[in-house]
Amino acid sequence: MAFSAPAGRSELAEINITPLVDVMLVLLVIFMVTAPLLSQPINAMLPQRTDRQVEQQPPNDLVLKVGLAGTYTLDDRPVTLAALRGLLEDARVSDPKTVLQVEAVEGAEYRALVSALAQADASGIRNIVMRN
Repeated sequence: MAFSAPAGRSELAEINITPLVDVMLVLLVIFMVTAPLLSQPINAMLPQRTDRQVEQQPPNDLVLKVGLAGTYTLDDRPVTLAALRGLLEDARVSDPKTVLQVEAVEGAEYRALVSALAQADASGIRNIVMRN
């Protein structure tokens, strides 16, 4: 059973968009009326600029050099491995942000470097930087 147009009528089926436009215009008016009512200012406490400058001290930098044959120098002063831990603990107590910069000369023993790092770790210094 097929549907077909009668022989004398050749009409095209078209969608009536008038109700669709009416609904869209009503929705547009509703949104235009309610949008200003929904926007409210936010009460926020923002940080204010201050003119005084906060004086920050740079962290205490120590340079530990591991030399040939297991020699150590801390800030260009010769030190033994046994005394190294005590000096590093004193530096950490005086400034908890102490930075230890460790550098080994070419040809230094790996064991000496690891021993120095172990003493630094045991002293409680957590900011350790390896340099060349």
